[in-house]
Amino acid sequence: MELNEIKDIAIELMDAVKSKGLAELSIDAKDIKIKIKGNAPVVYSAPAAPVAAPAAISAPSVSAQAAAPAVAPAEEEITGTKVKAPLVGTFYAAPSPEEPPYVEVGQSVKKGDTLFIIEAMKTMNEIAAPCDGTISRIMAESGDMVEYDQTLVVIV
Repeated sequence: MELNEIKDIAIELMDAVKSKGLAELSIDAKDIKIKIKGNAPVVYSAPAAPVAAPAAISAPSVSAQAAAPAVAPAEEEITGTKVKAPLVGTFYAAPSPEEPPYVEVGQSVKKGDTLFIIEAMKTMNEIAAPCDGTISRIMAESGDMVEYDQTLVVIV
């Protein structure tokens, strides 16, 4: 089988995994092993657009100006020490699926304690706590793909 044929088949399989909502597909043929992991379905919800009466072209009314600050910012402010992904990869909260997570919200940690693992290129990278504190937020779940500099854990 030629490399181009394998690429075409792999793309078709990825499309099938995505369309069927599968978490994982593994094929083991004579000389070829293919493993495709799909992402968990993401549910997006958009805020409902407010319905307003047509406004005059003149200066905005006082009520429109008062309503503007009520809109929430796109990102909420995070206080504490942000532990960010040092590389792109797959986030794992525990050393294996059968074991408990390294840390949980509310747990105290010391500088150097392992917080989570990021798998990149078949290498497991343990990420350690940069400071002492208490875990206030864990912003990823095991199996999530994470990007460089993405906040994953917050320590207060």
